[in-house]
Amino acid sequence: MNLQLREGQVFPKQYVLSKRSASDPDSSSPVESWIATHHQTGDRVLVKFMAMHLDDDTWSSINKRVSTLRGLVHQNISLNVEAGIEDGIQYLVEPYLTDSQILNLDDPGIWPLLQQLLGALIYAHNLGIAHGTLCPGNIMVDASGIVHITGFALPAVTYPANEQAYLSPQVLAGRDPGTDDDIYSLGCILFKALTGKRWEKDVELDLPLDAHLERQLRAMLSESPFERPTTLLELRDSLGNHFEDSSTAIESVTFSRRSSSALETTTTPTPDLIGKRQDQAIPLQRVLLAGVCLLIFAALLFAFLPTNTPSESISAANSPARITTGGPAATSTPAPVITPLESARLEMFQEQGEKLARDILRQQLDLEDTGVIFWARNDYEQIGADLDAADNMYRNQQFDSALDQYKAVLASLAKLKSRTPGELEKHTDSGDKALLEGDAETALTSFTIATSIDRESKDLQHKLARAETLDKVQDLVRQGNVFERNGELDTARETFKTAKDLDGEWQPAKKGLSRIQRAITQRNFQIAMSEGFREISSKNYDEARKGFSRAKKILPDSAEPEDGLLQVEQSERNDIILDHQKNAQAHLVSENWPGAIEEYEAALTIAESLEFALTGLTYAKSRLALQERLQEFLRDPTLLQSNEGLEEASSTLRQASRAKPQTGQLLNHIDILARLISTARIEIPVTINSDGKTEVTVRRHAVLGKVTNKVVFLIPGRYTVVGQRLGYRDVRKDLVLLAGESSPILEIASTERVK
Repeated sequence: MNLQLREGQVFPKQYVLSKRSASDPDSSSPVESWIATHHQTGDRVLVKFMAMHLDDDTWSSINKRVSTLRGLVHQNISLNVEAGIEDGIQYLVEPYLTDSQILNLDDPGIWPLLQQLLGALIYAHNLGIAHGTLCPGNIMVDASGIVHITGFALPAVTYPANEQAYLSPQVLAGRDPGTDDDIYSLGCILFKALTGKRWEKDVELDLPLDAHLERQLRAMLSESPFERPTTLLELRDSLGNHFEDSSTAIESVTFSRRSSSALETTTTPTPDLIGKRQDQAIPLQRVLLAGVCLLIFAALLFAFLPTNTPSESISAANSPARITTGGPAATSTPAPVITPLESARLEMFQEQGEKLARDILRQQLDLEDTGVIFWARNDYEQIGADLDAADNMYRNQQFDSALDQYKAVLASLAKLKSRTPGELEKHTDSGDKALLEGDAETALTSFTIATSIDRESKDLQHKLARAETLDKVQDLVRQGNVFERNGELDTARETFKTAKDLDGEWQPAKKGLSRIQRAITQRNFQIAMSEGFREISSKNYDEARKGFSRAKKILPDSAEPEDGLLQVEQSERNDIILDHQKNAQAHLVSENWPGAIEEYEAALTIAESLEFALTGLTYAKSRLALQERLQEFLRDPTLLQSNEGLEEASSTLRQASRAKPQTGQLLNHIDILARLISTARIEIPVTINSDGKTEVTVRRHAVLGKVTNKVVFLIPGRYTVVGQRLGYRDVRKDLVLLAGESSPILEIASTERVK
């Protein structure tokens, strides 16, 4: 897709495109990135346009993910703030990182950057959030050495091939991303950082690494997600020991292929270059018919047109043989000159003759299209004889008589043509009567003539087709009757069905098929009922149910299949309830609360008063609700800023601490939430610098007034700092404070005059 974007363009909506990002790949990239400015706030952003159109399901998933991740607050994570479509172009908007570069995996001092990357991933994974498409291209490092992870909402298809090499096989296959996919991608990144080589499948590595770290790296790069580590905490310690204790860098890496057979295998594309000529060919019969028509038309044309040209006619009329004076012919007498009046008269005769000939030819063609030779052969042949006589008169220069004869022929053709409606009705009625009586020969003759008169009638074509198969249909019905009398019901049915397929309106075929179907239905009903009772005795309930259901479909009005199905349900009921109980217990052990709820509810649909299902359902729902509340606070710690949020979090923590059993996942969530609660009211110093002329306000906290330097203490949460000055444009900055982070410094000054 050629987006044809340009500098200075306002697109989309409120953004003014400044220039294309220097880190953007070549023009064939699936994403085109532009640095832009919000024309109201002046904020600089990075707009990523989709150069390939994503389908509705993929785009809906991106929008949902952008909305869900807004609570993920971390200094090393840069999230998309907007997803939209304008003029058919899909785009994502994220904060612009000034003076940032893509993470350089060949940097010998990469360990501090990897520490930040690991910390951000551990934080996101603890909240149950995965990036899914982690690769060097979406890991940015700013001028201060701060790592920023971007691209959280981008699907795998938007990455170029060199970046897709870092993605897990599961993500490339279209699976929703999970934390195990991040671990695989991180393994590819670490492999490149440690070896200087890109990770490839089926590569053996010989690295001067600690044995424990090497095992961890191999596990991360496993194609099976179940073999990859579930946490990055141990990996962070191992990498710390490696980078901080080693004094020399890795200088050489030995690679060896497990197998070269895959490289030796080549495929030769076989393009489909052969067109389907048969679909465009003209049938041979049509070509031959067209040739015959052309020959007939040419013969008629030469027959109707005069054989002599006007000059030849004039010459013949003026020849010595035609000029007489009442005495013997004098060959030496010169031919008299044709007068202008005589010449004009000859031309008039020729023009009138040609006009009549054209009209006659049109009438003949119209009549022949109606098959006139079938229903008025003698009359049409007589008209042909009259036409030949007229042609002879014209050739003998009996022009007046020839013209009169041509007019008579034309009138005869018109009269014959007027008979076509009556002939059509007569032969149609004759054919209908013959079809009803089974007279195939008469029906075929009548409808052949009728369809030649009215070639466009679908009804006549259908009746002609019936007439053509009538003899065969009658033979099949006679055979079906014999099979029925001999008890060969299936053969009789196929015979009657074949007859009905040939002619669905032939009553003997329809009645025979209906009669034989009823006999077969009764036979099949008895067989199905017997099979059902036999399977019940073998406790094969599914097959028993199929047997009775089949019997019910055969005879829906019979009560016998219902009785059989009740017996199946009664026998199977206890087995199904026991299966649901076992499955629910297994889900409880694995903390799959939705799965347990589903099993208990399934059991209760069978019997509403099952004690174990009622008790288990209440417990599973309470644990699911507790898990969802815990994850809500872990995803967005700023919810603790309000007293109500802090109180609700504390209540949730108390409830989680009392929950039994205390599983590993629950204990981990309790530990994280307890740390968030304990630091929720610890104030963080925030330094605000201004010009002493701007009114500075920390919304929902305090009005600082005109200050040059002010330190305010704020609890963790979200804040908006606004600077206002008369005659100058307001300044606004959003601030997110999290416990454990460095104290921020803000510059708030209104310096831009309002024009």
